[in-house]
Amino acid sequence: MVPLSELFLYEAARAQHVEEVVKPLLKKGVVVLCDRFYDATIAYQGYGRNIRLALIKRLNHLSSQGIKPDVTFLLDCPSGVGLKRAIQRNQISKKRKEDRFEREKAQFHHRVRRGYLSIAKEEPSRMKVIDTREGEEKVFEKIRKIVDHLIGVKGSRVRGVKSSAQS
Repeated sequence: MVPLSELFLYEAARAQHVEEVVKPLLKKGVVVLCDRFYDATIAYQGYGRNIRLALIKRLNHLSSQGIKPDVTFLLDCPSGVGLKRAIQRNQISKKRKEDRFEREKAQFHHRVRRGYLSIAKEEPSRMKVIDTREGEEKVFEKIRKIVDHLIGVKGSRVRGVKSSAQS
């Protein structure tokens, strides 16, 4: 698949997801959790596939209808560690095979990580970088502390939690 086609497919999926899931839940005052959103497109298609960031940001804005996360957790580790974990997870699961991203060369994964870290540097109040090498318990506690603070600050708007995945 050519990079531009990949970009358009992700943006189309995001537009559908925002319209059908995210917007209706936000209108009800529900907290919406996504395992990926438009930062992933900037990192993977922008930094990883070398598509112009200005184009991606414009398409992201259109597909998300201007909706921006209050907080994004970047679960960070060196790209080689992350790739090894993804491959091991897929081997354990047996239902998942390596996808096209996991088959990419190490340089691609380095560029993607650099992309995420660049976003975090540009938006440190929204993007929370958490080193996953510290172990699951510490990662969980750091995320819980941030979420507890957000709920305390915005608690009057929070009425429920709905989990939803979107690449």
